[in-house]
Formats: sequence, C-alpha cells, structure tokens
Amino acid sequence: MKKNILLSVSICLLFSCCKKKTIIENELNAIGINKENYNVIDTFFYESKKIKTLRFYKEKSDYIIVGFYESGKKKSISNIKNKNQIYDKIVDWYENGKPKSVREYDNHGRQIGKNISYRENGSLEHEYDNDKEESTDYWLNGKPKFKFIKNVSQSYHYFNGNFMEKYTQKIKGEYYVEYFSENGDLVFSGLYKNKTLFKDNLRYNGKIICYFNNGKISYFENVVNGIPNGKFYAYYGNGNLKYESEVENGEEIYYKGYHENGKVNLIRDRIKNTFTQWDENGKLIEQVPLTGA
Repeated sequence: MKKNILLSVSICLLFSCCKKKTIIENELNAIGINKENYNVIDTFFYESKKIKTLRFYKEKSDYIIVGFYESGKKKSISNIKNKNQIYDKIVDWYENGKPKSVREYDNHGRQIGKNISYRENGSLEHEYDNDKEESTDYWLNGKPKFKFIKNVSQSYHYFNGNFMEKYTQKIKGEYYVEYFSENGDLVFSGLYKNKTLFKDNLRYNGKIICYFNNGKISYFENVVNGIPNGKFYAYYGNGNLKYESEVENGEEIYYKGYHENGKVNLIRDRIKNTFTQWDENGKLIEQVPLTGA
C-alpha cells in the first residue's frame, strides 16, 4: 500500500514538472515545425513585446518565416531564399485558425498551380489557376459567381450557379454573347463586335429581358440598330442592383453603378458633367469633372 502511494506521488511530481506548451508552440506543432531542427532562429516582436515573427534558418539564405497574431495564433508561413525570393507553398490564416489564402511558387518565384482564397467562415471565395489562366469568384453557397478564362470566355452567374451572361471570344474584340434567366432558359444569343450587337448577321433590334426565379427582372436592355437605347439596367446574381443607365442617340447620358452589397459605386452624369465614386462602405472617394470620354 505504501509503495502505491509513493508511486502515485512520483507520477504527480513528474507531470507537474512538465512545462505547459505556449500557444505559439502549439501552433508551430500544428504546421509541422520543430524548433529543435534549427540552429538559428530570429525573433521579432510587437510593441507589446509579444512575438510577431519567427524566422527559422535552413541555411544562411534559405529560411522559413512564420507570422503570428498578438494572440499567439498563427498568421502566415512562407519560404524565402536569396533574400526576398519566395518559393514553395505560402499560407495565410485568419485568427480563428481557418485558412485565408494558399498560394504556390516555383524556385524562381513565379506563381504556379492554384491560388485560393477563403472567407473568414471557411467558404471558398476566389480561385485562380495559373496554368490555365482561369479565374473564378464564388458566392457564399460555393456556386460560381464570375468566371474568366483568358482569351476564351467570361461569365456572370446567378446565386444558384446558373449562367446569367456569357461572353465567348471568337477573335480579339469579337464575342459570342448569351443572356439567361435564373431558371437556365436562354433568352438571347448573338454576336458583339465594334460595340455593336448582331443577331443572324444583322444589327439587332429588340429588347433583351431576363428574369429571376421570383419573377423579378434581372436584366433589361432595349437595342436599336445594334446599340442600347433609352434606359436599361441589370442586377447581380444575388438580386442587388448592378447598374442603371440611359443612352440617347448612341451617347451615354447617365450611368449609376453599384457595389455588390447594394452601395453606390459610381455615377457618370453627362448632364452635370461629373464623375463621382464611393467605396463599398459608402465613403466618397472622388468627385471630378468628366473629360468627355
């Protein structure tokens, strides 16, 4: 009985002597970095004296930089050589631990593979494929919002992922265009070249009207002799107004564009001869006279 008591005391003493790992040590373990594997480690601090950055040297000109929030949570990791040349995989994190962005570089510092960025809730926000030169923005539900493939096509999408507008390049400056309603119905297809819309090789005359599934118009344009005429407007795939404009005799009279969150982005007013722009929070950026362009 006495031996068991002594054994229990010894075990308690053993564990009490074990130093509890810090948040930074736990974060380093999570990304696979063991401090014992590096002979030289540089440390940089916030004004609060908390660790801001650790630099782990593989060689004199080859090292890993790990950044931290003041809370001790990991913020970023990157590989550097030859002073400022980044290579391999670069990762940024939100303070909640979810990835913010992932990028990859070859040994010459050129981006390769896919660059991916995420929202703070973990949902995919943007993806760029360097090999295909293909870029995709995503809605909160993971469906494509906007897709661009260099020298091939670009498309805008409804919140459900269906096509809204699609432009497929035939030759430089000439596109095959398609407009869709949210249910997937093709509303119009034609050719756009020299700022003019054609249908069956003729300048188009008529209206293009697309709809959301709730019956609300998502796109409206009146076309006369291949050129917009009168008032026209369009919405983002999430239902917020994208722009509204007015054209007379082929000349723009007024254009009002909106940010995706519904805030006004810019106004071109050719009657008042002014150009005004705001940021996504509604803060005025500039207001200047139009130059006539």
